[in-house]
Amino acid sequence: MHPASLVTDGKGAIWLNEVHCSGSESKLLNCAYNDDSTNCRHNEDVGIHCFLSCSTEDQGGLRISAGIAVNQGRLEINYKGEWGTICYKNFDNVDAEVACKQLGYCSGIMHPPRITHNGDGVVWLNDVTCSGSESRLLNCSFDINIEQCSHHDDVGVHCFLSCSPENEGGLRISAGIAANQGRLEINYKGNGEQFVIKTLIMLMQKWHANSLGIGIMHPPRITHNGNGVVWLNDVTCSGSEGRLLNCSFDINIEQCSHLDDVGVHCFLSCSPENEGSLRITSGFAVNQGRLEINYKGEWGTVCGRDFENVDAEVACKQLGYWYV
Repeated sequence: MHPASLVTDGKGAIWLNEVHCSGSESKLLNCAYNDDSTNCRHNEDVGIHCFLSCSTEDQGGLRISAGIAVNQGRLEINYKGEWGTICYKNFDNVDAEVACKQLGYCSGIMHPPRITHNGDGVVWLNDVTCSGSESRLLNCSFDINIEQCSHHDDVGVHCFLSCSPENEGGLRISAGIAANQGRLEINYKGNGEQFVIKTLIMLMQKWHANSLGIGIMHPPRITHNGNGVVWLNDVTCSGSEGRLLNCSFDINIEQCSHLDDVGVHCFLSCSPENEGSLRITSGFAVNQGRLEINYKGEWGTVCGRDFENVDAEVACKQLGYWYV
């Protein structure tokens, strides 16, 4: 049965009301019913979904559709002879892991509706709950009552291409103005290409600026947005770790997007020797122009906020100019 909320209102006569069948009838008119429908309106018109197949053979096949790669996208299931989607309600990473293993992957995580393209056609399953030991998603508990679901609730999965810890956690800096600064990216859970990096993302309140020890964090507002998958969230390091994956983190990225991609600026030098040299550039004379400082092995500018004449006097004295 399809409830009235999923059915387009009809027009004309409303014939039957309070239909009750035992299931053995060959015709609907052989069921009990009330032909007084004066209390009914067309916004109560009922619909039905007739199954194309009731065979249990080959039922429950899965596929990933409308994704950015073959291993991530909207999860769909073949049920009763027809492909359809799965409702997000109560679907979690354990359920995604069962689905991905059925599809031949080692594991996976759930993608919420907001980052999953809406499907069309029938919504099949709701309230899917797996223990994690099932070999097929249809072996989990589920409900086919989808009255509260729509395609805005379609769930997606991201199946891992590798679950091996070997060579995992490689980092790179991308889309920056120099090789040592830009968007931070990480290789996690493998990929079919030789070396494909997936975007690393962290919520800023959990990211410590000195987490890398020899660099500083660049917030999302000065970091170019990435694309592809979002991997890590809530990264928290003590500073003693040799690899970022040795820090604590979460792979639940439901509240994250590429607008939150974090960047880093890695220092070219941490030696205190010769640090702090000044120079004047881009002026119309050698003694006036933009002030720059060599810090952490790299030339950069100085922000004008709260910079006053007394600060300029110190800089000019360091540069060897006259002062009062």
